Amino acid sequence: MISRICTGSLVFVMFTCGCGCLTASDKWNHLAFSASLSSVTAAASSKPLEAVAMTVGLGMIKEIYDGLFGSGFDFGDLAADIAGSVAGGFAAAGICMEEFP
Repeated sequence: MISRICTGSLVFVMFTCGCGCLTASDKWNHLAFSASLSSVTAAASSKPLEAVAMTVGLGMIKEIYDGLFGSGFDFGDLAADIAGSVAGGFAAAGICMEEFP
């Protein structure tokens, strides 16, 4: 089951983050990457809350870095990171719980 979640997450990121034609902004990329990372972490560790917290933390670090050295801190990007983290983490936990109750 974990390999299916990992493969699905990788395919999801490859086809959504690389396609700039889907959105004009990179909010979708933030959501897709966070959802994938969170789902893989939740499936591997069986701890969805910790997976969500780790992924949100990484998104926060990325936005702080952007604020200091890049294009600027963007609350919209952070919101997309949080939404993707929650969706991916709990989706993977739900799939794993169905497989192994």
